Amino acid sequence: MLVRSALPSVRRGPQRDAGRPRGAALRRRAPALLGAALALLLGCSGAAQAPAARPARVVKTPPAQPKAPEGPPLLPAQVVAELEDEDATPYFARRGDEALLLYAAGGRWRTRVIGADGAPRGDVVDAGPAAADVPVAALRAGPQGYIAAWIEQIGGSRAVRALALDPAGKPVAPASAVAQTAEEITWLDVLPNAKGALVLWEMPREDRVDVVMTVLAQDKGAAIKPTAPASVAREVLGWNAVATKRGAAVALVLPPAAPPPRAQGKAARKADAEDAGEAAKLGSVSLLEIDAAGKVSAPVAVSPEPTAQIDLEIAEVGGRYLLTWTDERDIDSAVYLAAAEPGGKVVVAPRQATPPSGEQALVSLVAPPAGAGGRALLAWEDVLRPRGGDGGAEVGGAGRLIHLASVGPDGALGAERAALVFSASGPPDLTADGDGFAAVTLAPATLKAARDAAAAPPIWPTFVRFGPDLSVRAAEPVRAAPFAATGGVPYLVRGLSCHKGACVTLASAAAGAGAQQGGAQQGGAARAAGAAGAAGARAPLALVSLPVRESAWRAPAFREDRDPPPRATAVRALAEGDPLAKVAAAELEGGAALAAWVTYFVEGASDGAPRGQDLSATLAVRAASPGGLGKLNVLSQKASSLGGVAIATAPPAPADPKGKGGAAQAESVIAWVARERGETQVYVTKVDATGAKLAQKKLTTAPRKKQGGAASEASDVAIAYDGAGGFIVAWVDTRDGNAEVYAARVDRALNRTAPDRRITNAPLDAAEVQIAVRGQEAWLVWSDARPAGDAAAAGAAGGEATGDVFFARLDAKTLQRIGDEARLHASPEHSRSPVLAPHEGGVLVGWVDEPAGDGAAAGGGGAAGGAGGRARLVWLDNGGAMQGPPVTIDGPDGASVSSIALACDKACRGVLASAPGDSVALSAFTLAPGEAAAPPLKPLAWLTGSASRDVSPALAGRSGASLFFADDAVSGSGRVRWMTIAWP
Repeated sequence: MLVRSALPSVRRGPQRDAGRPRGAALRRRAPALLGAALALLLGCSGAAQAPAARPARVVKTPPAQPKAPEGPPLLPAQVVAELEDEDATPYFARRGDEALLLYAAGGRWRTRVIGADGAPRGDVVDAGPAAADVPVAALRAGPQGYIAAWIEQIGGSRAVRALALDPAGKPVAPASAVAQTAEEITWLDVLPNAKGALVLWEMPREDRVDVVMTVLAQDKGAAIKPTAPASVAREVLGWNAVATKRGAAVALVLPPAAPPPRAQGKAARKADAEDAGEAAKLGSVSLLEIDAAGKVSAPVAVSPEPTAQIDLEIAEVGGRYLLTWTDERDIDSAVYLAAAEPGGKVVVAPRQATPPSGEQALVSLVAPPAGAGGRALLAWEDVLRPRGGDGGAEVGGAGRLIHLASVGPDGALGAERAALVFSASGPPDLTADGDGFAAVTLAPATLKAARDAAAAPPIWPTFVRFGPDLSVRAAEPVRAAPFAATGGVPYLVRGLSCHKGACVTLASAAAGAGAQQGGAQQGGAARAAGAAGAAGARAPLALVSLPVRESAWRAPAFREDRDPPPRATAVRALAEGDPLAKVAAAELEGGAALAAWVTYFVEGASDGAPRGQDLSATLAVRAASPGGLGKLNVLSQKASSLGGVAIATAPPAPADPKGKGGAAQAESVIAWVARERGETQVYVTKVDATGAKLAQKKLTTAPRKKQGGAASEASDVAIAYDGAGGFIVAWVDTRDGNAEVYAARVDRALNRTAPDRRITNAPLDAAEVQIAVRGQEAWLVWSDARPAGDAAAAGAAGGEATGDVFFARLDAKTLQRIGDEARLHASPEHSRSPVLAPHEGGVLVGWVDEPAGDGAAAGGGGAAGGAGGRARLVWLDNGGAMQGPPVTIDGPDGASVSSIALACDKACRGVLASAPGDSVALSAFTLAPGEAAAPPLKPLAWLTGSASRDVSPALAGRSGASLFFADDAVSGSGRVRWMTIAWP
């Protein structure tokens, strides 16, 4: 059955330039952040305005190709027809050991029987006249032969016709007129049953469709008798159907009776009109059945929530109906599954089919052969997963990763997972293959022995055959002798089919490619079968066998559950709303964590505040644990985006000797900056393990307003538990003129125990201070624009000091500096975004170096000559002394590095954000303490936000098992995400 995967290729282009300022913007310390650029890209899967004809799974070879690899043999093939139009659609259906080919040539329908060995049987049969314009047709095997139906465009009207064919492909009688209308008909399918067939078609009604049917009754050896068209469902958002012995089962996406309430956990957004438009494309899921006589049952609600996209699919597995769709009931869209018995009883309530992995979209559901039992195949795509070629050692090249898992009648997915590379939009061609599955995809074609990684491989149609455990049995490009004029590679591949362990696919050449050359190479075995009388070049159509054999080609698929760590095991969204400026996280007991974030807010450029209210950025916190997400706690709507946010956790306080107060619990303190009446001050807020506010105090009271000049600002907060019952807060302050680093100390009750202390005294600005406590000392790192003593870095970027990373040690009790500040690395590049990760032997310090003057353009994909940003790591021993020169880490494939997160336990682990092209990628690495060589990078995820965004990655705790970061949704809103990572 031809079905539609409504998943478009997700464009990962620029969406917003809103984000934490970097580079030049950071050095200049502009009073307002950069403005956010409008952008809204491709929508979610299934969101078509008026459903058009559903495309068949056609794999089209790109016209421009690099040099092809040489050597491997071609696949066996038989030329079965010649097409007058290279884009014409042939139709193919199996019936037992034989199959039938249907195509149009010379204004006539032609059929040809294909034997079990893939070779043509007999001559071409003239099956009757074919209209010049047939946008959609279907061919299915029936109880007495085959049934074809199609849509004709005749002048200003549309007609549906049906034709019965005997097992030899000969028409039983002339084609029957089923329906004719002046309205549009966009899709049609034939659903055979034990007594005949049902023909269903759809008629668009603006953004909805009507589903109409007819019954094709057929007495033995007689012509079909269509009944009058009858309605199946009116004004539905989407539908899909599966043939059964009893008739058919139809799954529907029904529009909500009223605008649906917002899904739980979704933050309110300003674009109400956009939300209403998106909601109109979502609906509830229902199921109805049609018997062989055309009686339609009442719809049964399968998923009453109006949260389903229209990419609904249905299959019959083990005597049950499996329904699957992309669902938006949570912040991230996810693939849902449900199961129902014949008659409509829901036996498996709707549930998320796969572990959370960010935004998901359904690709397809492939059923096992009718009556064969077995398991179906679920295919889906994760937006936030590595692209093809990054997820497994067996795959080379880039493309979308389509994830595969088998599913039984109980709706439970098998433990085995596979991934398939698809270098195009739309779905690959998938089908059941005995006890396994088969696919035809479009992917980079490389040999296993190829060593020239710099050469771009050609993108060819390639078949993959999977075993029942989804291991790869065989894989080769679809190359055959009939297409010798194009190196053996066909122009179009479609119609994948398998029977008793043998798989074939239809492949056609471009017009003029010539089948004679291929026929000669096959020793005359292949012969053209097109109709006579048509002049001009024709496109040879061949049936290509897809054997299981040893191959020199690298498979564009791999067993995903065998992918070695580090790898992302789950991704969930914590919040959705405005774009994010900064994300921070801290680890709690039992694998839980607290994430805090501050949104991006442009002073004077936002209009979301009600009249009379002084609103700025939003500060929020949420707990995350293996058991689920806690309540989202909004702590303030008067935060400063430039102030950032930081969080530190203290162990439970000592028990009350009198036994009062109950069991002691860990407490966390959040440092942030509030903006009130145009002034900024540093605040500290104590929260419990759920993120609920326990106490809050203002840390600074510095006068900010100045006569005749800009008010001073507080920004870039950092905080650490001091190990003695208190917290040390550091921040950047301009109260004394230029930006300098300050620090203060508070106890568990948030009372100050040490006054503000200025830490730096330099002629130029400091920024982005970070803090860690080691024993009786507090260690600080920050970016400072002061010139180097030897002037090595001075004068860069037209005389502007570019900034290096500095390090200082403080007495944790008095905050007095211990010794002198140290410059960790003098460079003409701009050093920014430092991070600290303590370990047993000292501290690992990391930061980003980007070319001077390049500023926020670091996200622009600086692959040329390695001109983009890079990360540097420095080991400091327990005395603060550097252990060797910095370790330099370039982004994957020379991509510009935008930020870094570090965590150290017995080994140090890091996550690198880089900008290959116009999007952001997250990569993971591990490093042994003291190691001086650059570690290899392992891709974790591709994000949906713009390359200019700083995603602010933060690892919670020393294990690095939880990563929190900012990302844009496909719709353009900002999201805070939580990724769990499996490390070696």
